[in-house]
Amino acid sequence: MNWAGIGENVLFVNYLGAGPLTWLGYGVVTYFGRAKMQLLDKPRPPLSNLQHVTILIPAKDEGERIRACLQSALEQDYPNLDVIAIDDRSKDDTGKIMDEMAVANPRLSVIHVQEGTLGPGWTGKNNALFTGVQRAKGEWLLFVDSDVILQPNAVSKSVGVSQYKRYDMLSLLPECESHTIWESSLVPLCSAAAATMYLIAMSNEDTKPVAFGNGQYMLMTRAAYNAIGGHETVKDRFCEDTEIARLVKGKGMRTRVSWGGDIAAVRMYTSLPAIIKGWSRIYYAAKVGNPKHVLLAMNFVLTSCFTAYAAFVYGIIRAQHPNGNMLDYAWVTAGALHLALMTFFLSNMYRWSKNSGWNALLFPVTGPILLWTLGKALVMCITKKVEWRGTSYSHTMAKGIS
Repeated sequence: MNWAGIGENVLFVNYLGAGPLTWLGYGVVTYFGRAKMQLLDKPRPPLSNLQHVTILIPAKDEGERIRACLQSALEQDYPNLDVIAIDDRSKDDTGKIMDEMAVANPRLSVIHVQEGTLGPGWTGKNNALFTGVQRAKGEWLLFVDSDVILQPNAVSKSVGVSQYKRYDMLSLLPECESHTIWESSLVPLCSAAAATMYLIAMSNEDTKPVAFGNGQYMLMTRAAYNAIGGHETVKDRFCEDTEIARLVKGKGMRTRVSWGGDIAAVRMYTSLPAIIKGWSRIYYAAKVGNPKHVLLAMNFVLTSCFTAYAAFVYGIIRAQHPNGNMLDYAWVTAGALHLALMTFFLSNMYRWSKNSGWNALLFPVTGPILLWTLGKALVMCITKKVEWRGTSYSHTMAKGIS
């Protein structure tokens, strides 16, 4: 065998490991990980202790969505709760809508955070939530983003499982509403990338140091919140939810993440530019500017995803010009297997997020956009500058965040 033949053999073996075998392993791990996050579907006794719950909803310029969000919180079938809405320096009619709804709903109270009152080092959302907690009465605190719509049984189900299993903190992953092709094809893909990058399923193991929180729907005991020092401890964090989860777990308390698509839904972004901008900020902020996970994700897209198309096309050409050895048809076979595995597992991911599995076929378009989004996150890691909800920050990259 000549040196060129040996080189191709080595290249083929490396491709098998980085491509088809990686996707096979990824699919198996994903299935087991998903099973660990199906916490709300398991049977449990009915609630015996209806502890008071305070739902806290911060909002900045959410006039189009805030009414539906607040209404869904007020229509919960859990009897012992109140709702605090925090208007975080909104320039639209968000605050006015909150005030109008509070007049008709005694369980709803409103706080207005005025422009110019944001303290040094605070992000807007953390300041808003910290302000709201000072007036909260609940033994349980439920943080809900203003673009989330809840089913009537959301609080009773999440509090029920948390009390029964003695969880100190429970985050739910809502259904991602999709009203455009970009939302249905990109948002679930970006979400899956984040779940893989940050090993979300492993956060449900008490013995693992991994922790994850999702501020879209994050329930925790008042005792756990006070034990970590509340939002003041994470005042400068853009992904304060995950940092809170790390702190809670670090105190030896129990944190969990569960699929919650049946009881909560969110429409995160409504356009392609907003999706790219929003998810790049999330990738940046989840590890507080540490680029390691972003670089690993970019490497995965390049070596384990895009290589499927390159190998398949090269395999077709190779088969048309055979050299008389086993690689004449091995490349096209491996490329086809790679594409099949990748498409199968991506289609399942889309279906799990309640989107069409056919979106997996759009990866030749969505894959490069995902890579571009990760690239923008990498630029933020380098410059340490980010705009978050209309406020510009120059953020210091955290030390010790892996």
